[in-house]
Amino acid sequence: MAWDSTLAASCFAGLAGVMAHLADVLTCYSARPELAELFHSPGDILDFQKASVLMAEKTIWELALGHILALIFIPSGFAGTFLLYRIFKPQYRWLRWPFVLLNFAFYVAGALMHCSFTFVGLLVSAPSRGHAVPAGLYADFKPFFEIICHLVGETAMLPGCIFSFVLLAAGMTELPRWTALLTTGPLQLLVAVVAPLMPLNIRMYMLVTTYNLSSGIWHLTMAASYWLRLRAKES
Repeated sequence: MAWDSTLAASCFAGLAGVMAHLADVLTCYSARPELAELFHSPGDILDFQKASVLMAEKTIWELALGHILALIFIPSGFAGTFLLYRIFKPQYRWLRWPFVLLNFAFYVAGALMHCSFTFVGLLVSAPSRGHAVPAGLYADFKPFFEIICHLVGETAMLPGCIFSFVLLAAGMTELPRWTALLTTGPLQLLVAVVAPLMPLNIRMYMLVTTYNLSSGIWHLTMAASYWLRLRAKES
């Protein structure tokens, strides 16, 4: 079977999600004991005060490398939209461009959201490097951070997750309906349910990586399903 560009784009998007989740680990991950009472659900990550405690001991190299990986690989997840564009059934092709534009907005906004975490990390870890931070700067940055994170991570993400799930579950594409179970919405819901039951180190890993890792898993699932479809056509 020839390696086609649609499959390559989806695989690239999946690997980009895996690399972006490494950016999340570098920028945000910590499993210090004092975090056990603060973090139980994905929404906790979006709270400025809790995020400040989470990243208080981050080093410059962690924040810098995480920032670089995020800016490269979070927007790269948009490449997976090429597969989705190609596999809409004829009667639903009018949905292609709305879906493309929605995905473009989400991946750009996702990179912006990660940048906000980087700025928080730089701000709250400054005292550990011997730098004083004006109290007013915290007050100014809190609403900036929370507006971006709640808008992207909650308000805007919910309809996007529902849209992706419905497209696949309702059979609007050529991919099997079961692939809807591995879209970002169900995967993030699974994290919200399971993470509080996990030991702290696993819980924190699940919470800080849920957005980008779920995107990577989704695109790799679609790539695998598309590949199986191509093989079935050839046999």
